[in-house]
Amino acid sequence: MVGLLAALLIVAPGPPRAYLDTGSKHVPLTVVSWCWDTKCGAPFIASQHTAVIARGALARVQFAFAPTSVHVAIGGVRTPVALSGSEISWRATRGGGTTIQVAAKRGWVTYVTRIRLRS
Repeated sequence: MVGLLAALLIVAPGPPRAYLDTGSKHVPLTVVSWCWDTKCGAPFIASQHTAVIARGALARVQFAFAPTSVHVAIGGVRTPVALSGSEISWRATRGGGTTIQVAAKRGWVTYVTRIRLRS
């Protein structure tokens, strides 16, 4: 039974991954809930990474798909972003816990990370 569960976890499709490009690093985003194709999940795990971005620099998130809509909140404040293909971007003027909610034709994903600004 344990072997069967392990095999299912290996082949079970999951949500597409995404990362925040700080200009010097690609910081993976943490998936906290998702529905993609016919599968859903909500691991609700804490973000393991902090993205350090220079204040005023362009923050960019790269997705493995082309979103149809994106909502970003940093420190609980909604942040307007530009969407182009499979990437979103904004000027880094605020740090804090970051939630990125993304919808696409095949489903939706909620990602989280932490952003720390450097001067």
